[in-house]
Amino acid sequence: MNNNQIGVYVWRLCPIHIWHEYLINIMKDGYWDNFLQVLWSSNSQFSLRNFFNYGERRGFYKMRFPDQKIVWLPDYGSDSEWLLALDDILIAFGWFEDRSELMDKVTFIGWCDEDVDFFFRDWRKVDIINRFDGTTPKISATEVRDALIHNRSLNWLLHPQIHDTVRDLFQTKWEKFKKI
Repeated sequence: MNNNQIGVYVWRLCPIHIWHEYLINIMKDGYWDNFLQVLWSSNSQFSLRNFFNYGERRGFYKMRFPDQKIVWLPDYGSDSEWLLALDDILIAFGWFEDRSELMDKVTFIGWCDEDVDFFFRDWRKVDIINRFDGTTPKISATEVRDALIHNRSLNWLLHPQIHDTVRDLFQTKWEKFKKI
């Protein structure tokens, strides 16, 4: 990987699981310190899909990757506003001077075509690390939340370092969620 490139992954991490960690390690190997995790939907309404708020998701991430860069990105009314805000965040890191340099040096990373289609349609560089090709773990946050709901094992889904924290927080919030 050319160290002049910046790797960016935009995802919810709700919660961070083994596949996320696998991808983060690939990014660390490929982009060294030149990558950024962006947590989107940071202002979403409390729902099963957005069960953990930004602070909680960030906390899980920092338990596993305390030295890695992470920023939040709320939802916006339009794709163009969202991309403008994302570009402003990336430019603020000082990696480049303007949007044209950003377009040349940033690679958006995803784990399937659907993840990067949005960026591809806006003429952004993309890299797919395919989770469906049989070479990587195929885990989703939906699967993790389902295991939490049904009190199943989190082995092979979450890193043991965050098992108890995620489960305890989920249990507390689940009681509130059931009343909504």
